[in-house]
Formats: sequence, structure tokens, C-alpha cells
Amino acid sequence: MSAAAIPIRVCLVGLGAIGREVQKALATRANLRLVSVVDPAWVGRDAGEAAGMDRNGIAIVGSIAEGLGAGVDVALVMTGSSTADMLPVVEAAAAAGVDVVSSCEDLAYARLATPDLADAINARAWAGDITVLGTGVNPGFVMDRLPLHLAGACVSVNAVRVERVVDAAKRRGPLRAKVGADLTPDEFRAGVAARRLGHRGLPESCALVALGLGFPLDEIKASIEPVVATAEAPRAGIAVGRVAGLRQSAVGISGGRQVVRLDLEMSVAAPSPHDQVWIDGDPPLDVRIEGGTHGDRGTVATLLNAIPAVLGASPGLKTVLDLPLYGAR
Repeated sequence: MSAAAIPIRVCLVGLGAIGREVQKALATRANLRLVSVVDPAWVGRDAGEAAGMDRNGIAIVGSIAEGLGAGVDVALVMTGSSTADMLPVVEAAAAAGVDVVSSCEDLAYARLATPDLADAINARAWAGDITVLGTGVNPGFVMDRLPLHLAGACVSVNAVRVERVVDAAKRRGPLRAKVGADLTPDEFRAGVAARRLGHRGLPESCALVALGLGFPLDEIKASIEPVVATAEAPRAGIAVGRVAGLRQSAVGISGGRQVVRLDLEMSVAAPSPHDQVWIDGDPPLDVRIEGGTHGDRGTVATLLNAIPAVLGASPGLKTVLDLPLYGAR
């Protein structure tokens, strides 16, 4: 779809915690105008009121088809983490000729784990002449797009490592639950095995970094381990022996050599939160963001800031590597 006239008309799909924050941020953007909101749990309610704002006169509807029938340019979708969840959304958006920007973690690089679904979404997008993008603060920025942009200052790159440490005590309840805070180690491992725990999208970020640098990966080794509170390393509000959070890694191997390593810790009272990128290259780079990139606000920002680039892109399923550098407007 070609770039729409300003303001860009937005359909918001999903009024969870992030969806409500996105709606508040939309009200501050002159180039974006909210025209419809979809969430079956809030049907008939005023969208502004549901988000804790002043009433805005937009009645929440229960289906995407209804939401996309209001003269929409782009759908902001914040429902589900798997690519399979996105296929019916893309089908509805393609039928309406509406571009899609989603926080779905697996969609950030759907071809990695679900190539058949990626092909199906790409085909629907082309048939409807729309663009589809999965993005967020991570995946979508800190551990993939950011290191690749930093690598633009290198003549050559041998390997990349990114470390992100997040204090889960300062984040929403759902994130603390996702990292297994206050579980026993056995409960944590059972949650990981059932895919209830852990950060979605880390292998996708690893694959994106390798793709952006031209490293053909033989495999991605992924691991998730609990961070357990001890008497020597206490965690606020977490009893000794119980889980404070997780450490998760995705390591990309090419030709028997580690070329990309992503290490993520999200735990209660994590010491020294930060984001750090090391590039073994010419010249080498070591860039650290003290305090780290705010997860929720960063996610809101990446979704909104991607919209103009998505509207100006060619049809199909895209990754952040396919779009030009963009920022707040």
C-alpha cells in the first residue's frame, strides 16, 4: 500500500496492558488517528474509557472484520504470540486492503520456526496488496535491529554478542509471571517444558542478526535456566530457594563457530539492568545502555514508529531488516 494521507487511520486490535498504552500514545501523535478498536472482552464500551482515558466516542467492536470496515489504513495487532494466531488476522486485513503491524513475537521472523505459515501469510499479503510486520522492543529492536545498525560502522564483523538484563520487579505482573517469579525450580522447569514460561522471539532475533550480517547459520542453540534466590544473592520479596526469574540464551553457530550470541536475564531485583552490544569486528564496538531500554514503552514506540515505513513498503511479510531506519516523528 502506498503511504496514506496524514493522519494515518489506525485500527487497534487488543486492549490488554500494551494495547491500552498504545491507545494513550496514539492520542499524542498528530500523524496517527485512531478510528476503531477491536476486543471481544470490551464490546460496546467506549474505547477511551476502557483504556483509562477520557471517552473518545469509539465503540469497541468484537471482530476484526468490523474494525477494518471503518476506513482504516493500518491495523495495530496486540493479540497472541504465535504466527498461527496471525494468519486469520492477515486474511481479514488482506480482504480489506489494510496493512498490519503486530507485536506478535514469532512473526518478527516467522520463517525461522514456521516457514509454511510464513509463506501463507506472505501469499495473503501479496494477494491483498498489503504489508505485514512483526516488531517490538525485543524482538524488533534491542537484540536485532540495534546491533545491526551499530555494525554499520564496522568494515567487517566476525561475531556479535548482545546482553539484556531486565529488573522484572519494575515491570507488569504478566511479565513477572512469564519469567516464573516465585515458583519452585521444578515448577519453573515444568512451565518451560509446557512453553508457558520464557521470552518468545529470542531465536528469531538471533536469526535476524545472522541474516543481516550474511552469516549462514547451521543451528541456533537455545537454553532457559532459572535464576534462584540465595542467601548470598537475595532477591526482594523472593524466598531463598525460589525462582526470581530466568536466564535465556540463543546462540547462532556458523561453520562450527559462534557468530551470534544473545543473553537475556529477566528477574526480580536483577542487578545493574542494562542493554549491551559487543561487536568483534573492524573496528570493535562496545555499546552499553545503562538501565536498559524500557520494555513496555519501547514496545509502544516501535509499533507506532514503524507505521509510516510499513505503509510505504512493498507488499508481503516483512522483517525489520526490510524497512528503512525509522524513528519518532
